[in-house]
Amino acid sequence: MGQAEWTIGLAAFFVVLIAILKSKAGMVFRFFVQALLGGILIYGMNQFFGTQNLVSTIALNPLTILTCGFLGIPGVLLLFSIQILSMI
Repeated sequence: MGQAEWTIGLAAFFVVLIAILKSKAGMVFRFFVQALLGGILIYGMNQFFGTQNLVSTIALNPLTILTCGFLGIPGVLLLFSIQILSMI
């Protein structure tokens, strides 16, 4: 193989590597943003429902934050749905 083939192969490898790392970084960033927004939403809903005496609070712990990070807003709704169903 000549130097041109090695250079093209190495350049293609780095382009693919950067694309993979960029997509992984985007997924990690999205997870942290969803976890943060989910935590804020749980806190706000706990405050609102606490003043209305409608439902007991959802604890902010690593498990609930992970649920919000992986599932996003549907995860928050899932946590509150489980809490409501456990009261019935």
